Amino acid sequence: MDISKTLFITDLDGTLLNSNCEVSEQSAHIINDLIARHGLNFAIATARSPATAMPLLSGVDMRLPSVVLAGAALWDEKVAAYTHTWPIDESIITKICQIYEQHGAHPFIYRQSGAQLLAHHINSISAREADFMKSRTGTHYKDFILDDKPYEPSSCPALIVFSTDRYPVMEEIYNDILSQNIDCHPICYCDIYAPGYGYLEIYGSQVSKAVAIKTLAHECGFDKIVAFGDNVNDMEMMQMADYSVAPSNALPMVKRVASEIIGCNDDDSVAWWLAHNLGQ
Repeated sequence: MDISKTLFITDLDGTLLNSNCEVSEQSAHIINDLIARHGLNFAIATARSPATAMPLLSGVDMRLPSVVLAGAALWDEKVAAYTHTWPIDESIITKICQIYEQHGAHPFIYRQSGAQLLAHHINSISAREADFMKSRTGTHYKDFILDDKPYEPSSCPALIVFSTDRYPVMEEIYNDILSQNIDCHPICYCDIYAPGYGYLEIYGSQVSKAVAIKTLAHECGFDKIVAFGDNVNDMEMMQMADYSVAPSNALPMVKRVASEIIGCNDDDSVAWWLAHNLGQ
């Protein structure tokens, strides 16, 4: 394997991050050493936005752009800007919001405004939504806008329709979206930190981590891709990659598509795999 032509890209939650939602000091040390001494081309692909992903990576020497919002955008922390985005058509957003209304639910609409995401929502929010907002407020990456008409068309492109609630509620809305054959890419999955709860993320029909990673690899001149992941939204990128690795805590369906299964995310397994295979 020619390391100079290979992109090593990992999911965050459940993969690079431990159960405390951290990149451990050990993982950061190993990865930074590999970048400095061996020229490791290291990047992340996460469903998180820069608002929560970048602070978690503050101890890692991130030289490459990051795949964020599950592939709806590429973010370059060095210049603090989105370099690529794949938005959702406004007509699709209208149809999606109508389905939410039928369930008595209301999503966040994430719109890009320069380097910032503006998350629109109606004035009324649940306790879980309030907790979600609290941990993501006060950064230059994202702001929340609560008003009476959050779902009207805007000149700012929408990158994601997002909601969080009890998993069965999210699953019902997800199934309704699928049944109506709306031209979008919905992903419904469990919250690994809060059992019983889930997330529903809806992107443009062409959005995936795999598509964004291919764009990143092409622009940076990488010929090979090694991908690490643990959850449903990692499967496509793992199947696309030349080699894929899943931690032992990954979902069974993810393990089935992986080339190799390693230790769990609490054992710095991604970092140690990189160290072992890159000859440290």
